[in-house]
Amino acid sequence: MVERALDEFVTVTRRLRKRISGFGVRAQLTIVSAVILVAALALSGGVMLLMLHRENTAQMYRATGRQAYQIATAVNRGGVSAVDPDDLTPGAGIDITQVVDDRGVVVAASPGAPRSPIRLASHSTPDESTARYADNVSVPGYGDEFCASVSTAYHDGREYTILALDKATGIRSSEWTTATLMAIELPIIVALGAGAVYLLVGRSLRPVSRIIKQTNEITSTELEQRVPVPTADDEIRTLAVTVNSMLGRLQRGRESQLRFIGDASHELRSPLTTLVGLLDLADDTSSPIDVETVRTILLPEARRMQAMAEDLLLLARADERGLTVTAGDVDLDDVVVGEVARLRAMGAAKVTARIVPVRVSGDAEMIRRAVRNLVDNAARHSDSAVWVSLHSDESNAVIAVSDDGPGIPVDRRSMIFDRFSRLDVDRQRDSSGAGLGLAIAYEIARAHGGSVSAVDGRHGGATVELVLPLGHSSDGSEEAGSRSECDQTVPGAADRLDGRDPERGVDALA
Repeated sequence: MVERALDEFVTVTRRLRKRISGFGVRAQLTIVSAVILVAALALSGGVMLLMLHRENTAQMYRATGRQAYQIATAVNRGGVSAVDPDDLTPGAGIDITQVVDDRGVVVAASPGAPRSPIRLASHSTPDESTARYADNVSVPGYGDEFCASVSTAYHDGREYTILALDKATGIRSSEWTTATLMAIELPIIVALGAGAVYLLVGRSLRPVSRIIKQTNEITSTELEQRVPVPTADDEIRTLAVTVNSMLGRLQRGRESQLRFIGDASHELRSPLTTLVGLLDLADDTSSPIDVETVRTILLPEARRMQAMAEDLLLLARADERGLTVTAGDVDLDDVVVGEVARLRAMGAAKVTARIVPVRVSGDAEMIRRAVRNLVDNAARHSDSAVWVSLHSDESNAVIAVSDDGPGIPVDRRSMIFDRFSRLDVDRQRDSSGAGLGLAIAYEIARAHGGSVSAVDGRHGGATVELVLPLGHSSDGSEEAGSRSECDQTVPGAADRLDGRDPERGVDALA
């Protein structure tokens, strides 16, 4: 039976919880607080009534027990005749008193008491000098409820039973009155408490409502707006600060996206204008485009757009899910030597290289592309010379590319890795770059767990360092260090301007 009652209680609780979960936070807290108030008040009220009932009953038992014991003591000493008539008079919490002998005859009683013995269903003859108590006693001819105490006395070989009774009707009536008042007060207190919780929760959630309203008014083109931040230092303030922080990131992301789109459009417009202009000219004049024009103008511009599209696609992949690195052993010195040879063949500048053999773990094509972007950037902004060095320490390989150009201001060094980044006019003499090379190098370095940064110039211009972790070779051994070292001076266009005809080629590593 107990298990069945518990199962029903659990079922009702689950249903109630399911229904409450469909309401809002304000309603849920109000309902929960009301339920807690009802349970707390009912429990405390029940405990108080029980304690009141027990205390009232105990007081009646003490009064009747004391009276019965006093009469029993007198009987034990001198028989029924020794009982003081005043002890039989009603008063002081005693309404009916009887002395009954062992024949069932009432030998003494209080005025107005029944002449026949009062039978107590729950009473049995107790031991000597031990009082017994009975509650809810009914007396024939009386419509009241009584509490009774019973004692036993002995005199001249006879047994006497002394009963002392007190009316409980008035006390029980007061208990019922108290219970009724508590039952009336209970819903009032619960209603006031639930109403107070409803108002307080509503007041506490008012900033949340303002945040919701402000958030709903923010559109994709008005991300500069912010939600109000409450003055109280609580969870709602933390929520507002977090939402504003998120809006700030969204705003910066949108501004970066718009700037990216605008810069990409601007960079693509120049080659497209060239291509469309030549094609329009050929169409207007009905003359074919000669091979020289195709070779010197159309193909370079088309390849420029192709390279830019590939760069944009790579950066888009990096933004979406990061670059996928196909790891393998990469001889970094071979990569750097190859780019030095390519730059010298272009005749863009005099190239000096200081290279030691270093092997890293990574994607060879990505690393080659990052090195190429650094070298091309230096050549584009140099006056006449570029310096390339490769060395390693215990954990990293470091490629440093320097030029003798105008350099980069300290406060703008981090900006050069932004997409379509351009500095002042001094570093824009060659406008062939789209401003994506260093951004791509940054993403490639980050994908390999490395970094790229601009440091203090070593030769009067800018110096950019690419740092890659050494990793481990395929046979499990870490390979780095200075097995050999060579100083390379790779002559270029600056030497030819002086009338010299330097040897071409790449110095081999010892």
